[in-house]
Amino acid sequence: MADTAIKDLEDFAITYRDDEIVVQRAVAALDERRDGEPVVRITLLVLDPAGDTWDVERVRGLRHALGQRASELELPAVSLTLVPVGEAETVDAFAG
Repeated sequence: MADTAIKDLEDFAITYRDDEIVVQRAVAALDERRDGEPVVRITLLVLDPAGDTWDVERVRGLRHALGQRASELELPAVSLTLVPVGEAETVDAFAG
């Protein structure tokens, strides 16, 4: 069941639409925080930002949408990492 929910969350992330943040790939996994609490770690491969970085409010919107979807899927809280396409080779989840 958790594997299906994780896949659903990845699919949701890929279909997320925003004028600035365009998700190319998503990799999610159940994990634990340092305090032992469960967490879903999701890493998104996104188009490089137009400027130095993405707009904070847009990232918050993405994080909120992912957290809401995770809750609907009965998954724990979400920890989000954005990886620009230009740096994909530096992240194991997207290497190769």
